[in-house]
Amino acid sequence: MRFGTIQDVVDFAKKLHAALSAQYAELEQLSSSERARLMLDYLNRHEQSLAETMAKYQGDMADSVSALWLQDVPELRSDDLIEKVRGVNLEDVDNIVAVALDVDEYLIKLYRHMAVQVDSDEGREVFNSLLKLEDNERHRISRAAFRMADM
Repeated sequence: MRFGTIQDVVDFAKKLHAALSAQYAELEQLSSSERARLMLDYLNRHEQSLAETMAKYQGDMADSVSALWLQDVPELRSDDLIEKVRGVNLEDVDNIVAVALDVDEYLIKLYRHMAVQVDSDEGREVFNSLLKLEDNERHRISRAAFRMADM
């Protein structure tokens, strides 16, 4: 059984979003498809915004909440997710969007799991708030992809 704090999970998410932003920016430079470059640019800015949101969220969290200990914290490793993004087909917007949605789904499952595991109402509120944020972002990516398909 792994232990961690709410701060550990939020910090992981912030770092993951920042790493994804950098990866999308790099991939944008490598793609020869205009539509793919537009989607990668959108995802870069999207992830950068989420990293900033997570940093603000961290700063706004009370120390007593961020320091709450959690049991059964999954291993928080971003390497596999970054590799998955690196492996996208740079000419296929649908593939790029599918991978981005897979990453969002990973975070949604993480937040849902942690909301069940945490023993305090304040902690549950943190994870439910993050769950709602990530679910909204997933919908935003889907809408951007639909708009891109019309181009």
